[in-house]
Amino acid sequence: METISTNHPLRTITLRYDRTKEAPEFETETLQCYHEIHDRAWERLQRAQRGRKLVPGFRYRIEAIERLFDLATHKFDHLKVMIPSNPLRDTVYSQLKALLAQLDGNLNVLVPELIDETKVFIDYEDYCMAQDEWMDENAFPRFHETVARHADCSVDIVFFDHDLEDFRHELAFVKKQEILYLDEMGALTDDFTELAYNVECLIEQAADFDEKLLHNV
Repeated sequence: METISTNHPLRTITLRYDRTKEAPEFETETLQCYHEIHDRAWERLQRAQRGRKLVPGFRYRIEAIERLFDLATHKFDHLKVMIPSNPLRDTVYSQLKALLAQLDGNLNVLVPELIDETKVFIDYEDYCMAQDEWMDENAFPRFHETVARHADCSVDIVFFDHDLEDFRHELAFVKKQEILYLDEMGALTDDFTELAYNVECLIEQAADFDEKLLHNV
């Protein structure tokens, strides 16, 4: 018997072989599939973790826009009740105008980036479904068939079954990362959609009040 450990970015694969047996074709195809399922799981993990790393940055930028929105709303509410002779009116007016311009500028930068990342997010859901379908309909049935035909195999099925169980644990971690990414990005896009709507309403109200407030927007 020969035990071979193969380093893979996802995990180390450890299998044992009886070199007195010639590996049948179905075993060779199964082991190729086993390496492929590791490659696919690793790619899934990389994509999920990449997406998760971007969420805090977007979240911080959305929170900065929320701060501007809150300030602008406060200034607008104040301006609406000020009489023309109030000595603070021109100052509040200028402050509101500047805040609306900042809001517009920040949104113009953020929106295209967030739209691109949202497309990646939506595509990832379809990608996960396709990967799960391949595993459930192709890979795992092939592994189960090989275990059932273990007497013809050169690979030690006890080792293979044990290694496959370890892989399943790694796959569970990958899927946990995917769920976190989908939840975090979903919450982010929902929050931004609500904020963008609120900003749009504020800008429309400001325009109805005085179109000159939007000359820099």
